[in-house]
Amino acid sequence: MSEKKRHNEGYFTYADTVRTAKLDIKAKALLWFYAYTFNWTKGKPSYYTQEQICAYVGFSPSTYQKVKKYLIDLDWIKTSKASYDAPVFVTPSIGKDDENYELRSWAKGHKSNKMSLEEQIDCLPPELRDPFYLTLGYEKQILTENTSEK
Repeated sequence: MSEKKRHNEGYFTYADTVRTAKLDIKAKALLWFYAYTFNWTKGKPSYYTQEQICAYVGFSPSTYQKVKKYLIDLDWIKTSKASYDAPVFVTPSIGKDDENYELRSWAKGHKSNKMSLEEQIDCLPPELRDPFYLTLGYEKQILTENTSEK
């Protein structure tokens, strides 16, 4: 276990970056695989064949090629390959968010699209926002409004 931890010192920081990135879930799955198999201490790339990667990640070869291209285009991975049968050498990097991410129905749940707690509190009416609302002289105003409505 200590050997694995030593080789993946930067993995957890990178995994959190991937988790919050605005990317398709298939891209995140492949990127997590690459990050997990990358040697963070020595900077050695992940090196698996397409067949192995498809088996581990659960992709068909065509899905793998499509997702790999997506990650390359967004600069999330750097690749090199010596020959057709050779493993693909992949180095994960920090790329760009997908420009079309916001168009997806599930994008509204991303933390960047949520209001902060402070913003949520600011949207509340004063009597719910301020815990001392009734103790600051507002109780007369509320009582007056309640009696005039009757």
